Formats: sequence, C-alpha cells, structure tokens
Amino acid sequence: MISIGSIRYSLNVNIKGQRALDSIETSSNHLFKALIDQETGQRGYNLTKDADFLEPYWQGAKEFSESSEALLQKTKEFPDLHAEAQKIVEKGQYWHDHYGAALVVQTQKGNQPSVQILNEGKKAIDDFRHSTKNFSDKIEGQRSIVRNLMKTRINFTLAALMISIFVIIVIDLLINIKLLKSLIKPIIELSNCVKSYTEHDFSKGIPSYRKNDEMFELIKNVDFMRMELSNSITSLKSQVNIDELTGLYNRRHFNEFIEKEWELAKENSENFSLILFDIDYYKNYNDTYGHLAGDDCLKIISERLQDLNHDPPNCIARYGGEEFGIILLQRTEQEVLALAEEIRNAILDLKIPHQGSPVADYVTISLGAASIKPTGDMKPNEIISMADKALYASKQKGRNQVTYYTKQFSY
Repeated sequence: MISIGSIRYSLNVNIKGQRALDSIETSSNHLFKALIDQETGQRGYNLTKDADFLEPYWQGAKEFSESSEALLQKTKEFPDLHAEAQKIVEKGQYWHDHYGAALVVQTQKGNQPSVQILNEGKKAIDDFRHSTKNFSDKIEGQRSIVRNLMKTRINFTLAALMISIFVIIVIDLLINIKLLKSLIKPIIELSNCVKSYTEHDFSKGIPSYRKNDEMFELIKNVDFMRMELSNSITSLKSQVNIDELTGLYNRRHFNEFIEKEWELAKENSENFSLILFDIDYYKNYNDTYGHLAGDDCLKIISERLQDLNHDPPNCIARYGGEEFGIILLQRTEQEVLALAEEIRNAILDLKIPHQGSPVADYVTISLGAASIKPTGDMKPNEIISMADKALYASKQKGRNQVTYYTKQFSY
C-alpha cells in the first residue's frame, strides 16, 4: 500500500509539473502575442497615421505587462525557465521602450522614422521571437526532466517493492510451497501492470485473483488507481491538444499528427492530402461586428466542421487565427476536392451575415488542397507549402472557391 501510495504520489507530481509547464507555455504565448499586437499596431500607425491602430498597440502593451508578471510568477518553481523568462521580458520591454513607444511618439509629432531605426526595431523584435522559440524548447526540456524524475522515483519504489516481495516469498517458500505458487504469479503480473502504468500504458488489465484476501484488495486498489490515472492523464492530454476557443485540435496536435502520419504514408506508399482554408475578409468581419462576434463565428464554423469529420484518421485543426487545416489519409484527388467543396458549401449554408465582405452577403471561405505520396527525404512542409499556394490562388481568383495544387503553380 505504501508503494502504491508512493507511485500515485510520483504520478501526481508529474501531472502537476506538466500542468504547471502548460500554464507557463500559455503565458509565454500570451506574452508573444501581446508584443506582436503592439508591433502590428505601431507599424500600422506609422504607415497610415490612422489612430485606430493605436488601440491594439495600447491593448498589447497592457497585456504584455500582465503576461510578463504572470510568466515570471509561474516560472519561480523552475529556476532555469525563470532566468530565461526574465530575458524574454527584458527583450520585449527593450523593444517597447526604444522602438515601439518611441516610433509612436515620432509619428504623433509628424516625424517619419528613419530606415535605420526601423531596421533596428525589426532586429529587436526578431531577437524577441528567437528567444521565445528557445524558451518553448526549454519548456519541452523541462517536461523531460519532470518525467524522468517521476520514472526514477517509481523505479526506486518498484525496486523496494520487489525486494520486499522477494523476502516474503522466501519466507513463504519455507513455510508452504503451495502457497508460494498461488501468490507468485499474480504478484509478478501486478508488478508488470504497475510498470506499464508508469509509462502511461493503461491498456493492460489487472491480473485475475479469486481469493478474498489482502492480495485481492491490493489488486483492486491498483485497478482503481489505473482507472483514475488513465482518466486524469487522458484529460490532461486532451487539454494540451485542444484549441480552447473552437474545440478543434490546436496547431501543436496538428504538427504532431502530420509528422507521424507522414512517415506512415511514406512507409506504405499511400496518398497524403491536406486542405487549408481561411475565412474571407475576417478582419473586416471583426471590424464590422466586433471581436466577440468574430470568436462566435469561429465557434460556429468549427462546430460545422466537427459534424463533417466522420473518418477517424482525419485531423481537423485550427491552424492559425482564422485558418484551418484538414489532414486526409488514403484519399483520391476527387475525394479531396469533393470534401473541400462540401466544406465550402456547408460554411456558406450557415448564412452568417458579413456586410464587410465584397464576395457575398454571408461568411465565405477560400480553400487550397493538395495531395502527394511521400517518398525519400520529403518533409511535411512540402505538402503544407503546396496547399498554401493553392489557397493563395483561390484568393487571387476572387475567393469563395476551391483550388487544387498542380505543378504549374509558380508563386
């Protein structure tokens, strides 16, 4: 029972650590988005002198300050991440103080920023982007440390458990050979089960045991622990891979899924297809109806997409702000085009009003599709580039349509 409690404690510590790292990663993403919003507002204001661009700039500045405090607070438990977080915050603040705010003030005074200042500002923001990416890599490294610590603790507990069991078996062997035979099998099976659970493999059931004694209670408790941990870890993985706003898979899961399935398609010489689409004139929609309405629009479209996802191997994800990605396996060109056209019509049939769209009175989407059989050293980025070029072609041709990638494309 002590061993089970120790294993449960180790697994809970791992889950708690992973959740803390998820929270840190979320704060880091908010920090990154806040500074990018500032840069977008500042650049828009410098180029157009339109004061409306100052709203995202000031909002981004406020969110950057809040996200900075949250990130530094959350990383206190991880000294290495805390030091890196301080550097990121300092670089972001440096850009804000020396280029963001300064360029806004210059524009307000009617002065045109020099090319040198603009280039320096770009270098500063690129340095911030690079640091943020490195920070994400360090978070992944910290995840491995937390997992390895859990495995070490559990292995130590299992070693102590096995030693204790061995001593008991030796004593019982001297007393009753028959009793030994009845105990050793379920004990070994139980040990194997617990080892599987430490590796997050909960498919292995508990060993069968008919006697109503302490061993029966132990096995029952382990089974209870297995079900609880399985539910907890499944829930945690789901939260990590699901986009909070739309309920679809997020970009992180999309990247993991495409890497895995790409290699399988390469091994089996199977067709691999991708559809990318985004909402036409989504910025105009937000400007017309507000960002809350824009979020509702994304939710409605996502719910419609989930209704269309009848094939389990498919992956539907929110690829970007208003951009979505759909991975299709073992589909022909005709099937891919048919599904893309079905999606286009399904979104149009929702009849979401869009006064700011020059294409139609309702919300429409533009789609790009591509298919390929992966071979050799080909990487998933190739099909992403193909679908993106096809999407660009749909926009160039007037939007609200599907374009299938062909080799004649030369963007």
